[in-house]
Amino acid sequence: MIVTTIVLSATAFVLNALVAAAVFAVAAWCGTLTAEWLCAGRAPFDDGPTPVTVPRWPFALAGACIALALVFQGASGPHLTVVAFMLFALAGCAAADLRCGILPDMLTLPPLALIVGMGYARHDYGPAVGGAIVFVPFALAALATRGRGMGWGDVKLAALGGALLGAADATLAFLFAAVAAYAVARLTGGLRTVIAFGPYLATSIAASLALMRTP
Repeated sequence: MIVTTIVLSATAFVLNALVAAAVFAVAAWCGTLTAEWLCAGRAPFDDGPTPVTVPRWPFALAGACIALALVFQGASGPHLTVVAFMLFALAGCAAADLRCGILPDMLTLPPLALIVGMGYARHDYGPAVGGAIVFVPFALAALATRGRGMGWGDVKLAALGGALLGAADATLAFLFAAVAAYAVARLTGGLRTVIAFGPYLATSIAASLALMRTP
């Protein structure tokens, strides 16, 4: 009887993990499709980063891995649902910035409003405070560089990261993102060219969501 219970529990766990992985993979895939739709017919900016087209499967694979990490941490169904939606937005942001140098408002502002709104509904002002704290230095950088060194799309994506992760964890994640961006630019000889920072921000947020303790 005990063995049967263990086998059934293990089977249910594996099935849940596979379903979550599939859902997250589809969410990331759909995010890249949305990015392609938003970039269709849009010419890259003359002073923007060099356009790069990345296949969809790496985004889907990353989504599946994030899902498995969350399931193994015991994430609840509602938490998985929210993160899947965030992954859709993050994948879309990364793909759009690589493809045509934009971070669309529809992929940053609605998720930000959702996270802040959910916090308010629980009388939890942490997401709003975290987003605001991260927003300020990024906004100052955008103002100082007139949107060229730091774009306003990056500012909104960073605010989303602050709302999702909290100011402290977001700051650490973005520090790693900056180091990674510098390392890649140095290795590829791109230190004197414009780089798309959005994919690094989005990746650092997604990785942090996978590693953080889940409710």
